Amino acid sequence: MNFIRITNFAMSQFMRHFTLVFSGNIFAAGLGFLTVLIISRKLTVSDFGLFNVAISIIPITFYLSCLGMNTAMVTIASSYLCENKKAEAFHVLKASFFVITVLGSFFAGIIFLTADFLSEKVFQIPSLTPLLKLAAFGGLSVSLLNYLKSTLHVFQLFKWSVAVQLFVDGAKLFAVIGSIFFLQMNVLVAVAIFTFVPFLSLMFGFKWFFVILRCEKRVMKGIIGRFLSYSKWIFVGGTCRLLLPYVGLFMITKIIDSKAAGFFGLALNLSYIFPIMISSLQSVLLPKVSKFRKGTQYENYIKDALRISTLLALIFIPFIFFSRNIIVFCFGLKYIDCVSIFNVLVISYLMFTISSAIHVALYSLNKPHVVAFVDAVKLVTMVIGCYFLIPLFGVIAPAFMLLVINAVDLGFYILYVFRYMRNGLLTLQTGEIIKPQQGV
Repeated sequence: MNFIRITNFAMSQFMRHFTLVFSGNIFAAGLGFLTVLIISRKLTVSDFGLFNVAISIIPITFYLSCLGMNTAMVTIASSYLCENKKAEAFHVLKASFFVITVLGSFFAGIIFLTADFLSEKVFQIPSLTPLLKLAAFGGLSVSLLNYLKSTLHVFQLFKWSVAVQLFVDGAKLFAVIGSIFFLQMNVLVAVAIFTFVPFLSLMFGFKWFFVILRCEKRVMKGIIGRFLSYSKWIFVGGTCRLLLPYVGLFMITKIIDSKAAGFFGLALNLSYIFPIMISSLQSVLLPKVSKFRKGTQYENYIKDALRISTLLALIFIPFIFFSRNIIVFCFGLKYIDCVSIFNVLVISYLMFTISSAIHVALYSLNKPHVVAFVDAVKLVTMVIGCYFLIPLFGVIAPAFMLLVINAVDLGFYILYVFRYMRNGLLTLQTGEIIKPQQGV
């Protein structure tokens, strides 16, 4: 019976959607890999380290801007659509757009104005200043790009979401090739490309932005306040989760030097396939799981999703055995020191891929505070561990910290959900996240 259920799950609409999103994202990542490969070949290891530090500001600004609203938006709007409440779903999308745009502009301005302080006082590398000022606006561009993709996920228009991402990554690649052709490639140009190219996605999203902003003026009373009360936990958890690997990059830059940051940054970029897989899983699972209305549905989902995500994670183990040859062939002997870092990061992300399937269920069960608390503890542990271990073990220390942290994280979530399942405590609470109260 379990084998039949797993087989049906693997052949279901979910797997078709996941295969589409994952394969599309992998292809987009391939374009991104070529882009990073070309940049790493044209820049020195030190400049490549500065490039990695600068572009790491983009996803951080993005998470600060969205306040966890993309995940909350997909969860809540999908739940409303399941109940045929299309107007309420559009109000959720409109509120999200307003908050993300305002906060994205605000944080872009903050980072732009504090770029001198961050470069000279925090990183102690004055040449970072113009790079950080450019990267500040990358957070706004990526925020709008991800809002558009999340909106498409709400309506399960995964083909369009994949097309948008492919377009953006392809445009980055052609921009880099073009800058090399015109002999203009340097670290400043590379950061500018990663900052401004995502704005091109607005061409795809014009229709959706127009429809959402034109929805009827009567709004649900207090929607933004109640929406934020739910998304704040996703924001806390998502921000901590995002910062986790970058803590290692930042502390390596400060404690060692930008060359060591180049080694760690390349390993981090190469392991990007796992965040892509995790993002693909969550993109497809959230609209599906948010429509569950019975506790048994969650129980079956958790058991099957754990098996499927474990299988997906194990498929990537061979990367470890070929990593040395791949890195030397693609990037040259000057990056040989990042092989061991990459191998440890791969094992770490394998564990996190499995636990991410549980995150989706906890979000839909209105338990984002559990995920947020665990992620906050992980971040604090990472900072303390890197502070003491980097001087002792060097550039490999943050990768080992991630491995230990994600192993404990996976063990905790497995014990947590199976305790609830054994005691019959999985109850539906999604419908209580936002109760529709109409007002003028």
